[in-house]
Amino acid sequence: MLNAYLFCLLAGLMLISLSLNDDGSGDGEGGPLSLLFSTPFWSFGLTGFGLSGLLMQLLVRNSAGWVSQLIALTIGGGMGLAATQLLRVIGRREADSLVRSDDLIGLEGVVTLAMDAEQRGFVELSVRGTLLRRPALSCKGALAPNTKVVVVASDDHTLRVETLQPPSL
Repeated sequence: MLNAYLFCLLAGLMLISLSLNDDGSGDGEGGPLSLLFSTPFWSFGLTGFGLSGLLMQLLVRNSAGWVSQLIALTIGGGMGLAATQLLRVIGRREADSLVRSDDLIGLEGVVTLAMDAEQRGFVELSVRGTLLRRPALSCKGALAPNTKVVVVASDDHTLRVETLQPPSL
């Protein structure tokens, strides 16, 4: 049985490494029966079965019985099912890294170039882990550099900002 576990472990690892170059063309999305034809299911299932069986063979004495095979089969099936479901959930999420002007409204920033209601300056904002520098106008009075502001509106490519008021106690 040791050879079977080794073979399944190596086959599963090979399938996983080959799938790293896959374009994700919707494998196994046809329904409940398509799970049997799902590459992620078999890749992770074989790997889980082989790894758990191999570890039981090497670490547990007298583990050649049907109980250890059943445990390895359960772990492999569980890993395959979990991987398939997780990849489906991840595949349904939309990846959108485009930052629109409307996304900036309500965000806090810092003035980097002084501005007032008629003379544009610049504001730095952190959006989705990226630091953006955008032209801005003050809604009320002049704003000096290093002033914390909040974006209240966006006109074309110019932001409208107000001073961020500290919370009152």
